This record gives sequence, structure tokens and C-alpha cells, in this order.
Amino acid sequence: MEKQKESDGDTTKLILAEELAAIRAMHEGQRASLIVLAGWEIGREFPIKETQISIGRSPDATVTIGLPSVSRQHASITFVKQDDDEHYEIADLNSMNGTRVNNQPIRTERLNSNDKIQLGDVVLKFMLQDEMDALFHQEVHRRIHYNDLTGLLTLESFKPHLQDEIAKGRTGTKFTLAMTDLDGLKKVNDTHGHLQGSRVIREMGAAIRANLRPSDRAGIYGGDEAIILYPGTTLEEASAQAESLRQRIAALQFEHEGVPFRVTISQGLAEFPTHGRTIEQIIAAADGALYAAKGAGRNCTRCAEVQG
Repeated sequence: MEKQKESDGDTTKLILAEELAAIRAMHEGQRASLIVLAGWEIGREFPIKETQISIGRSPDATVTIGLPSVSRQHASITFVKQDDDEHYEIADLNSMNGTRVNNQPIRTERLNSNDKIQLGDVVLKFMLQDEMDALFHQEVHRRIHYNDLTGLLTLESFKPHLQDEIAKGRTGTKFTLAMTDLDGLKKVNDTHGHLQGSRVIREMGAAIRANLRPSDRAGIYGGDEAIILYPGTTLEEASAQAESLRQRIAALQFEHEGVPFRVTISQGLAEFPTHGRTIEQIIAAADGALYAAKGAGRNCTRCAEVQG
């Protein structure tokens, strides 16, 4: 019986390998992808690297779309090989709002390049694209959603991540939000010029990105102020991350015309739902803690206090 199971497993692996080889042969020099056209993270590309993928709101979906209008397991896309016919097929998974292809409701449908797929409020384009197309869409996504100077998310693109965590938090999940601000940037600008000030902000962004864990998200709030989301993280755990970032930025060394200088960072932390249950409340709580850190002498982290 064990030998039979091993044989079945080897056969499954062989079939999968043959299917993947067929995909590569079918679209040599091209790859199948989903490109977001509307409703959520416009321009983002999801390469289809497996013979079957799932799309939905669930973190377990191959393509996770954090919108309430998208079901947890909304649709699937499968590579189909029948004799000489090879193509991709989409199937609706009994979703709440249905799946539409080129504005027509479907249960299952063969996909052609440039077909538009609507799931709830999000519209995706199915594409067979070469490397140049892929690089183009990556650049479009970067320019729309990321700040050029820091490489951090724009505030508009950051907020949906925060809203998604708030939605998860209603089932008992905690997260921590940090507001950060450079100390003494005005002095850098006045002493060394605004080009050096921009250099400092750019390095701050690089330091923040290097300090992030895979699930963390960081955005630019304005000027030299950043906002960082630590999902599923308590205030105590986030404090350790904040301290690591503080040390990383304090260790940066700058020099202009032979004159060395350094910068530091102040941070304010607030935990959901302890310090707020809406985007406005949690940001205000973290911002108040940041103000307290500035008042405490800068180059430090302070946590929000529970009101009332």
C-alpha cells in the first residue's frame, strides 16, 4: 500500500511538471498575469505561476484582495490542457457578488488575453505579456502607489492596508500603528542645504524599508513624517521594532563638504483597539504619542495613553 502511495505521488508530480512545462511552451517568452485596472491597487501585477490559482479576500488565497465586496474564496483560474488545446479558464466559486468577464456574469469561462475580470468592486485584466510588458506594469504600479523619494507607500495607498487591519481587528486581532518624524531636519536644511535634507529623507525611507518585517507596511505621511503598520502586533512587540528602527537611523552617518552630521528619529505608537477603533482615532493617538516623544527630548519612542 505504501509503495502504491509513493507511486501515486510520483505520478502526480510528473503530471504537474508536464503541465508547468506546457505552460512555458505555450507562452514561450510570455507569462500569464492579472493586472489591476480599477478598485484596488491599480497597476499591480499578479503573475500566474501555478496550474491553478485562487482569488479572494482570504489570506490563504493565491491572489489576496482586501476588499469587503470580494468573497473569501471568490474565483479560481486553471490552466487547461486537452489534446492540442491549451488555455486558461476562470470559474466563480459561489461568490457573494459573482464574477464577470467582459461585463458578462459567468460560472466558468475560457480566458483570452486582455479579457477584463470583475470581482466585486475590483477589475482585473488577464494578460499574456512579455518581459517588457511586465516591467512596464511594475513601473506604473510603483509610480502610482509609492513615494519617489523614500520608496514608501503614498498615504492614499497606505490607508487601505490600515482599513483592512481594522476590519480584521473586529474579530479580536490587535495591531500597532507608529508615527515617526525626523529630529532636526530644519537644522540640516539650514546648515547644509535642502539637497542634503532630501538625502536624509531618502535614507530615512531606506532605513524604514530595511527594518520592516514581511507583513509590515510603511507610508509617507507628509514631508519627513512616516506612518508604519505592524499587523498582528501588540504594543510591546512593536516597541521592540520601533527601537530597532531608532537605532538604525541614529547609526546613519552623513557628510557634506567635509562636515559630518547625524540625524535621529522620534516615534509615537498606538495599539488597536486600545487607543482607537477608526483610522482617524488610531492615527490621532499615534500622532499624540509622537508629540510626547518630541516633548521628552526627541530620539525616543512614546506610547499612547488610554483616554478616559
